[in-house]
Amino acid sequence: MEQQTGSTVAPERDPSEHLIGPKPGSNARTTVVIAVVAVTVLVFAMVTILVAGFSFLRSNEPTPADPAARSYSGALAQPLRIVPVVGVTKESCSDGLTRGRDGECYTLGTGGMTVVVVERLSTGLRDDFWLLEMRFSSADTVALRALTSANVKKQVALIVDGTVLSAPTIAEPITGGQLQIVGNFTKNDVDAIFTQLTKR
Repeated sequence: MEQQTGSTVAPERDPSEHLIGPKPGSNARTTVVIAVVAVTVLVFAMVTILVAGFSFLRSNEPTPADPAARSYSGALAQPLRIVPVVGVTKESCSDGLTRGRDGECYTLGTGGMTVVVVERLSTGLRDDFWLLEMRFSSADTVALRALTSANVKKQVALIVDGTVLSAPTIAEPITGGQLQIVGNFTKNDVDAIFTQLTKR
């Protein structure tokens, strides 16, 4: 009986085992890892720059002009009247004239406006002079614009409790709803007026 010679079949091998260097696909994984690391470094650098820039901006913020400045918003304890001026005299005030804190006497015109509520009243120091600054409500802003538009190059008196605090000449209409009361005031002067207007 004829005996058949058996044949042995060698197992298949991974072709990549005979290659020198990284296996196929390893370059793609390396590229992904490098990309992730690069993005992480970039994000970290951007965050560092933003934090440094924010810190720089904060360090350059202006400090308050004067820590003793005061502010208030709401109803006034004493109303502020703003009235056109038709005459000024340094003589003693007679009937019909309104005395100013500067010693002058004012003849007042008709019309004007009365402020009883402010969005903000504050004291401050500008160019070595103390002053009060008011920001009006929307309705009073409209009234102030109309009053100052009708009295350009003329004086208006700012009156509290029957006394003229200041009588500035209107250079141009005041349209922004903000008014500064200036009158060679000292800090004690503006504090006294602030307290008179707010009872604070």
